[in-house]
Amino acid sequence: MVQTWTERTHEALKGKIGKLIGWSFAMAILVELWLMIDPTYYGIQHSSTILMTISVIGLILYVMSLPMYIGYSWVILDAVRNKELHFQNVFKPFRKGYRLNLATFLLTVLFQLLWGLLLIVPGIIKYFSYAFTFFILRDEPHLSPIEAITKSRGMMRGQKWEAFKLILPMIPVFLTGLTLSIVFKLPILSSWSLLVATSLVRPLVVARFAVMYEDSRRAYDEQWNKPA
Repeated sequence: MVQTWTERTHEALKGKIGKLIGWSFAMAILVELWLMIDPTYYGIQHSSTILMTISVIGLILYVMSLPMYIGYSWVILDAVRNKELHFQNVFKPFRKGYRLNLATFLLTVLFQLLWGLLLIVPGIIKYFSYAFTFFILRDEPHLSPIEAITKSRGMMRGQKWEAFKLILPMIPVFLTGLTLSIVFKLPILSSWSLLVATSLVRPLVVARFAVMYEDSRRAYDEQWNKPA
């Protein structure tokens, strides 16, 4: 199945990958922009109430803009479904169900962090368990955050190893960016190296999960909707 999903991903993104990478950079910069107003981003230590206030405001705006990543997942799903692509669709999660989308994003991150605090491996496993959550939100916006996460876990059950193999080729790029971010002593170079790496791999990673989601959803629906 992994080979089939990979081939279908390449076919779905043919002629679109350059645009999607460019949009990935643009979206990441729009989200990270709010962190850039934090003085610590430039290595400046907080020395006044004003600087602390600016940092807090930047962090709040950053968190509020996180649903953009959900919107990008929806754009990739459109690409896989051979629909017309528009960058403004990245902002769809802000126009409808914003609080639900933000809560879902924060809950997935929180759950991954909590599992990661136990051990690294459970945290990685949960990353794959929640991989379909944003796609489910697109198709079933009436679901609560917990319901969407739970359904993702159910659809991914027994497929985590295939999911890992699916994104394995992109891991070196991310690790390179992560390594450079650790090596660089300047905060700006450090954060930008990781931003570049994640922006490069994001379209392929999300697209492969989107293709996998299409098959998994069909199998899941058939399982639960077949007559008794």
